Amino acid sequence: MRRIPEPLLAKMAAQLSAHDRDEMAIPSYRHRNPAMRWMAWHRVEVVSARLAELCWEKPRSKTAILDFGCGTGVLLGEASRSAVRVVGVDPVLASARLLVKQWQLAVELLTPEAASEELAPATFDIVIAAEVLEHVDPLAPTLGLLRKWLKPGGSLLVSLPTENALYRTGRFLAGFRGDYHHHDAAAIHDAIKQSGFEPRSRREIPLPGPGAIYWVVDYVRS
Repeated sequence: MRRIPEPLLAKMAAQLSAHDRDEMAIPSYRHRNPAMRWMAWHRVEVVSARLAELCWEKPRSKTAILDFGCGTGVLLGEASRSAVRVVGVDPVLASARLLVKQWQLAVELLTPEAASEELAPATFDIVIAAEVLEHVDPLAPTLGLLRKWLKPGGSLLVSLPTENALYRTGRFLAGFRGDYHHHDAAAIHDAIKQSGFEPRSRREIPLPGPGAIYWVVDYVRS
């Protein structure tokens, strides 16, 4: 997976509010503590690797991927290697626009409002929602929209924070304060299953059980 270089991260950070920088995990990617940086990038690399696996048997010329909550656009490069059509959706698109321009990616970028109007049902083979759904409340309308955009049998690929003691300790050490997540991984997992998706695989990182800070899960649209 191609990491966003530090000069580009710095340029992104300079044009965002502190809130939007945090939402896009830019301080984590640039953290002075190497363990914090490793964890931030490791999560994305696990998602990227699973995305590549899901695309392995699909011809690029017939594959379409939606990155819902694309943030900096960190996964758009991997998506572009695997799909002829890639769409990134985010309420704040400035950083993704910088990345798409610098990496010369053929990616469509839309706000959520524009996506709701412009994207047709059953369009995408894979929808990514990495570190997104914990911020959404209520979940059901958004999950319904993601399901509508997926083709039958398509894949929903998510990463979710566990919100356990280890996760909260990591957030504290990384310098983040306050609670702004509406749900933890287990609650989101249940909501996804109730919205017409069947779990296919789950990886807990960096370690299983109490050592899990994140879940990376993919589901099949029923």
